[in-house]
Formats: sequence, structure tokens, C-alpha cells
Amino acid sequence: MILTGGRVLLPEGIRDDVDVMITGGRITSLPPRTTGHVGTSPPPQETDDRDPSPPPRPTGDVGTPPRPHTTGHPDGVVDVGGRLVTAGLVDLHVHGFAGACFDAGPGQAAEVLRILARQGVTSVQASLVSASVERLTELLAAFAAVDRTADDCAELLGLHLEGPFLAPAQCGAHDPAVLRPPTSADVGLLLRHRDVLSMITLAPELPGAVEATGLLAGAGVVVAAGHSDARGDDLRAAVDAGLTHITHLWSGQSGTVRQGPWRVPGLLEESLAADHLTAEVIADGRHLPPALLEIARRCVGERLCVVSDGTPGTGLPRGSRYRLGTVTCEVGDGVGLVVGADAFGGSTSALPDMLRHLTGDLGWPVPEAVAAATSTPARVLGLTGRKGTIAAGADADLAVFDEGFHPWATVLRGRWIGPEGIRA
Repeated sequence: MILTGGRVLLPEGIRDDVDVMITGGRITSLPPRTTGHVGTSPPPQETDDRDPSPPPRPTGDVGTPPRPHTTGHPDGVVDVGGRLVTAGLVDLHVHGFAGACFDAGPGQAAEVLRILARQGVTSVQASLVSASVERLTELLAAFAAVDRTADDCAELLGLHLEGPFLAPAQCGAHDPAVLRPPTSADVGLLLRHRDVLSMITLAPELPGAVEATGLLAGAGVVVAAGHSDARGDDLRAAVDAGLTHITHLWSGQSGTVRQGPWRVPGLLEESLAADHLTAEVIADGRHLPPALLEIARRCVGERLCVVSDGTPGTGLPRGSRYRLGTVTCEVGDGVGLVVGADAFGGSTSALPDMLRHLTGDLGWPVPEAVAAATSTPARVLGLTGRKGTIAAGADADLAVFDEGFHPWATVLRGRWIGPEGIRA
């Protein structure tokens, strides 16, 4: 397949003079843009020389372009008509979409991954909310048995356990009844499924947390601090043991307190002051106001990741209810809310919505915002060069956006998906 006619976002910036050549699920080269292609065509798996006429224009907004059509061109050329082409988005922290949830197991997970692929999200770390260690090991075993690169689905990079080793006072949308300090036995059970366990969020101040961090990080699991009342000494001890990441800044984090006349920073300030930790923000325009997003941008810089923290409420109408584990939540005004509590219940936005907010509402440069949803999260999981970039040798995961980060089409491991007339 050759993708042509796009504004291609490369590591050095946006280029409108290169094509993207794809073979066997990989990007093979970025040749100078060629001319003379007649019409547009989908990739070879759908080529049909018998009917070169385009299908009817899809329904949707006025001005939605027609679906690329078959011309029988031997190169399998797809002209994207001047749209923005980015690396496929990488979501490190997402729980579900459109009523389906990763906590329910692989059956619902497949639907979530299929929907996300059509949003331009090509790689996903599935997040599970707090539950008993026994239940989490059951889920890990179930996910270990599935095909992580199923057709038309975003690739499942691994599972992120957001709990149960969290601070009850910072529980947010997690059921405090299942929260507990970690033990070496707990860690041993979880590490039986190391092949699918990619990240765990824990509170560094809990008894046994530093020891658990050492065991998990030593086995190659990314350990993150979150839902925590940690102070500086707690965080530093966990970092020394192998902690490298911070889960959603400001959400479920201790802040500065006074001890007599002395100000003592919390996990939030210690995270912002660190010069080596990667960190997440939920940029849905609800969890964090513009000033806080700007603080994160200035403090964390190129180590900042944008995550959706999307829930089963994403894509559902206001007033719809959904569950995060045992906790009932409701879709509010652009965000999830815990029923009966003054707490957010995750987000109801996908990554393209967040890129639209950052670039359109807050004026972040497109390359900077996209890097926070592509190359930086890929780096967190040790996937630099394979995911989150448009470069020779990288996986052929691409997202094609209309103006304002409205998803138009996706290339998923070299396979063309869309356009579907989607408006996120």
C-alpha cells in the first residue's frame, strides 16, 4: 500500500512532500511524493477491477468526502486528500467504550478494541479497576489466551492493573472495600501472568509497596504511582526500587500540606518536580482546567502522556449508567461521575477528543500534542521505534484525521480500515 496526498506528521514535523509505503504490516520507506496516480484506491485486499466507480457519498456532515474507491491501480495507492496522517494513537490507560468494559473479560474487550481502532487508536494498554487479587489473576489468565492482534482491532499491548494496592483516601472511582497493601504472595500470583501484565499502579506509601515495586519492576512490569497519599520520601524509595511512571496527574494524588509552619509536598508536587518520571494527564477539558494542563506541559515536557481514561460511558448519552468494577457511574456533562459521590468516574472521551481540546482550544502545537499520544506512551512501554512513529521499520499503524482531529480512516498493521464518516 502507498498512502499519498497527506500531511504526514514525522518526528521532525509535518511534511506534505512524502508518501508512506507499507509492505507486510510495516512501514518500509517514506519516498518523495509521486505524481500521476489516477483517482484513489483502497489497499490490495479489497481491489476489484470490475467496478471502478465510487460508491455513494456516506451520510454525515455536509462536505464529508466520498469513500476511496477501487481503480485497479497495481500499487494499491490511497490518496487521503490533504488530511493529517499521524502514527496510530497509543492509549496507555483506557477501561472501556460504548457500554463495553475490559473488566468483563476478553469478550467485551474485543468490541472495545474494534471501536478504538476506528478512532485512530491502534495500540491499547487495557486498564482494569481494583478487584481482589484472585479476580485479577483470573482476568490476566483469560487475556493471556487471546489473540492480541485480532483483525480490525487495536493491538492489545498488555494489561494495566489500576489497583488494588491503592490508598483508600484517594480511591476515586475504586471500591475502597477491595483496596489493600501488597504482599509478596500477591505479587507472585500476578507475575505468573507476566506475559500479559504490562503495568501496575500502586500507592508507594503502603506497607510492602516498595518491596512489591522491586519485584514487579525486576520482572519487567512498569510500576506507576497513583491513587496515593505518598510524600517525597515514599516516592523516592519506590523510584529507587524501580518505579518509573505517574498515573493521571492531579487525579487521586496527595498535595502539599502544612506541618506546623513547614510545607510538605505531596505526590503531585514531587511528580511535577521530578526530572525523569513519565506522567499522564486526562485532557478531556473536564478533569483538568487549562492552567493545570499548562503546568503539566511545562514541568513534564516531552515525558508527558495524554491518556483517555475512557470508560464504558464513552460514546453513551448523558444520564447513561455504567459500572467500574462494583462502582456505579453516570455519564455527566462530558465526563463520568460516581453516583452518590463527589468524584469523577473516569472520562467519556477518546484520545482524538483530547487532541482536539489541546490543539484547538488550548493552542498546543500539533506535533507536541500528538507525540503525547503516540511516541511518548510507546516509550513508556519500551516500544520506541515500533509503535507511535512514522518511520521505516515501524509497525504500519497510522491514523488519518479530518480537520480538528475527527477520525477519517485508520491503517492497522498495514490493513486499511475506513473511512466510516466518523465524527468523534
